[in-house]
Amino acid sequence: MPSYSEIIQQISALQKQAERQRKEEYSSVLKTIKKQISEFGITPEELGFSATGTAGKRGRKPSLKSGKLRKPRAKRASTGMKVAPKYKDPSTGSTWTGRGKMPKWVSAALASGRSLESMLIATAAPVTPGN
Repeated sequence: MPSYSEIIQQISALQKQAERQRKEEYSSVLKTIKKQISEFGITPEELGFSATGTAGKRGRKPSLKSGKLRKPRAKRASTGMKVAPKYKDPSTGSTWTGRGKMPKWVSAALASGRSLESMLIATAAPVTPGN
């Protein structure tokens, strides 16, 4: 029976051998994939990659489910929709929806002592249930 140190040496040798084998197979697989992509005119988008070269959103790799690439998620219905402005600067007429980064005119007004409520745009009375 081999000693502990002999087994550790065998493990190390096998790990090196496995890494060499992986590199050899990797090149072969990569060459085959490139050839087929070129042959069939496959686009990055068809593989689930964005046009900028990253996979999916936030740099994630497309996940495999039962051996198939998952389709990219559909955009939310609210994406790109216009939102009515919520705040208005009476002196300049500038408006802000209350979403995203606060505009300089809102920051300046708050610094001068005004409140957000004082810049609210008057809207129709809210609908209450049962009316």
